[in-house]
Amino acid sequence: MARLIVSCHIERAVSGKTKPRYPKEWLDRVPAEVLACLVPGELRIIVLPGDGHVNGGVPRDVPAELIPPELRMPNTRLWLQLDDDMSILRVWRREE
Repeated sequence: MARLIVSCHIERAVSGKTKPRYPKEWLDRVPAEVLACLVPGELRIIVLPGDGHVNGGVPRDVPAELIPPELRMPNTRLWLQLDDDMSILRVWRREE
């Protein structure tokens, strides 16, 4: 089994064909919440709040300039658009 997995990875690397890791629709609208500003110039956000270890989501520190000023208050609910490398492309308010 291990040989099969390794050979598939080698074949993909040699052929130059790479598939996106996640379907595009998963990355187009990812929920997040602003937690706090813990380091000057950075914001701590929680990606996928309510999912993950003990329903805490995934904490992530991002440069403050990625989040519009009106959305930087703690507990602000956001949508994130991510690329294949999980970099933030766009941020907007989550109206629920």
